Amino acid sequence: MFKAVTDSAAAADGGSLALFVERLDGTLETFVINRSLASRGTASYNKVSSDLRPLVPADCMEIAEALDALAAGTPSIHPVAEFIGALRQQR
Repeated sequence: MFKAVTDSAAAADGGSLALFVERLDGTLETFVINRSLASRGTASYNKVSSDLRPLVPADCMEIAEALDALAAGTPSIHPVAEFIGALRQQR
């Protein structure tokens, strides 16, 4: 599913995080955990989204497992573990 985590970033919205992941086909997929100040207390808070596709619960578990497999070879500066946790909680 994925080759590598290429980068990560924090947004200026109060806490959202982005993770940039290279897919096996070479496409870059961006995942974002919505932790903006405006989303606190809403159903969208701490939800992960993708710039390439809508995420259904089955996708979230598959992506979490694929990221978990990459985590060992990913520098600790990237918040991979936070994304894995958020994806596993997303239902």
